[in-house]
Amino acid sequence: MKRYRMAARRRTRRGGVVVQVAVMSTVIFGMGALAVDVGTLYTAKAEMQAAVDSAALAAAARLAGDGVNSPTELARTVADEFARMNRVAGHYTGLDMNSDVEFGQATYDAGTNRFGFSPSSENFNAVRIRMRRTEGSEGGPLPMMFGNIFGVSQKDMWARATAVLIPRDISVVIDLSGSMNDDSELQHYKQYTGDTGEVRPGMQINLRDCWAALNGPAPARPYVPGAEADTEYAGDSGPTIGVMSTWGSPIVPESYTPSTDAGLWYIPKKANCTVAAATTSLQSRGCTADEISRLMNAASYDNGYSNNWRNRAAVIVGLASWRSGRPGGTSGGDGDNYVEDSEMVWTSYPSWRHTWTWANFIDYTASTSSAAYYTNNSVRYRVGLKTFTNFLLEQQAAYSRTDVLWQTPEQPLQAVKDAVQAMKDVIAGLESMDHIGLEIFATTARHEVDLTDVLQNVPDRLYGRQAGHYDSTTNIGGGIVAGRAELLSSRGRSAARKIMVLMSDGKPNIDENGGFVSGGSDTINNWCIEEAQVCADNHITIYTVSVGGDADVDLMATIATTTGGQHFHAEGTPEEYADQLQLIFRTLGGRRPVALIE
Repeated sequence: MKRYRMAARRRTRRGGVVVQVAVMSTVIFGMGALAVDVGTLYTAKAEMQAAVDSAALAAAARLAGDGVNSPTELARTVADEFARMNRVAGHYTGLDMNSDVEFGQATYDAGTNRFGFSPSSENFNAVRIRMRRTEGSEGGPLPMMFGNIFGVSQKDMWARATAVLIPRDISVVIDLSGSMNDDSELQHYKQYTGDTGEVRPGMQINLRDCWAALNGPAPARPYVPGAEADTEYAGDSGPTIGVMSTWGSPIVPESYTPSTDAGLWYIPKKANCTVAAATTSLQSRGCTADEISRLMNAASYDNGYSNNWRNRAAVIVGLASWRSGRPGGTSGGDGDNYVEDSEMVWTSYPSWRHTWTWANFIDYTASTSSAAYYTNNSVRYRVGLKTFTNFLLEQQAAYSRTDVLWQTPEQPLQAVKDAVQAMKDVIAGLESMDHIGLEIFATTARHEVDLTDVLQNVPDRLYGRQAGHYDSTTNIGGGIVAGRAELLSSRGRSAARKIMVLMSDGKPNIDENGGFVSGGSDTINNWCIEEAQVCADNHITIYTVSVGGDADVDLMATIATTTGGQHFHAEGTPEEYADQLQLIFRTLGGRRPVALIE
């Protein structure tokens, strides 16, 4: 009996356990199913948010436009494309490009250090994207794997993201060294050896346009380079210098020959001058036959008095008159055969000349150390409008010496000026709250324009500067320091992305202490890279632009990559690099950073 009762109790306990196991298995299965569906929902939500974030960023980047298509259509299209690149719960989901894409204005609140979004159909700088898996949307609600157990077969899900074109503080840092007018000078009209030792073919220089522009007006914006007969100055003339009013032969790359140019009077030292036009000119100015003989047939006279050649050459070309004291001639001199300093009456100077003299110009034409002479030594002793204009560009480029060269189309500087104007035009068209400032560098770096939303101030100031404006060597490191100082100044905005656009046509030759080092220097290069690293540490991105074959492209590329930027290069003839620079600076103007604000 006892054993029976014990067996019964064991059978009862076994029955209870079976019931409990059955009930708990159902609960555990249900909880497991719920965990699976909840996990699926969380995963799908994360996938959907990632998809809508990428779609918003891609759409915002297209708000800058491409100059051809509608920015809103570009943004809608790319938002849908990026949304479809991302799986949500194993399926690709697109957008309703009308209802799921909303444009507006993002404005910065300095108090909260956040951007707010307001829908707007114009002047927009932000886009809000909504992605849905709901009834009526592409893909419909998200199906539940085990939700039917609880009477839930599907779940609505949505996500939203807003991205904005971040406003930029842009410091434009431009090389104004003396070499920024080299492509206008005689040194580049025929094959020449560059600073890197590379032999390069001659190019179409625009020396005549620079002469014509001395009388104004300044070149069109943009200036279009070309052959002398094809540019905007083809029908214009520059100032008459002394009696020199005829330009002479056109400068054709490689084939131009100074020795056959009627626009250059050949007045050799210790030799007679045989230029018939010079004799005619002296006669028309009232010189006697005796005086003309002493001026033109003066091979022996140049030995007797050190400045005789300089003075008689100046008289021949009308930069001075001679008080010879010769019989029948102008009184005031001692009557001998020499054109002495005390007998010279120099003609007046143009209003834009400051420190140089006519004597400096005449001496330049006799030099064997000028860049023009190195290119073609037959230019020596040839006096005319070409050598005069070249004298200004090569030796008197500073504003303190010649204050008019800013209005001439000096190359490559003119191409750079026009490219900066093009960048400003792109930025202005975006209505993007960008600010721009201007720094320039040569031997020293100088602050020119504060960061400002009056964007035209920057190209206008640059148009008023000339190659070698203040000084003439190349201090790239100093330019970086100046650009960084402005971006980090009180005028820099905390919510703006810091951008530097650094342009140079050469190699740095000024060290950290302001000392000149010729031939390139690893120490100087390393200093430039160190300054770029400081920029990177302060979240400043540098985009570098090098121009011409003498630029240190490796250094400029390293400076850019150090900060996460990009290097661009332009070279070739002025016609070629002018177009390249326009494209580069337009690209930089439209390269807007984007960020999520929601």
